[in-house]
Amino acid sequence: MNTIQIPEAEFNKMQEELALLKNSDMLKKLNRLIDLLFQDKYGLYMGDYTDDLTEHAVNDIESDKNNSVWDNV
Repeated sequence: MNTIQIPEAEFNKMQEELALLKNSDMLKKLNRLIDLLFQDKYGLYMGDYTDDLTEHAVNDIESDKNNSVWDNV
């Protein structure tokens, strides 16, 4: 068996990092924070908001009704 020697401070730091990565509640909160910050910065994240997609689909159907007979030739 091989033995690796590292300074005690680095070992303690690695143990702390591992404990943080195993904390799933903290990771969920961190992911939520990242989502919120991304949304604030870019305004691109929609989440579960789909009302504008429904409106577009309804408008698209309405535009199909306004086609002339020549559109089907």
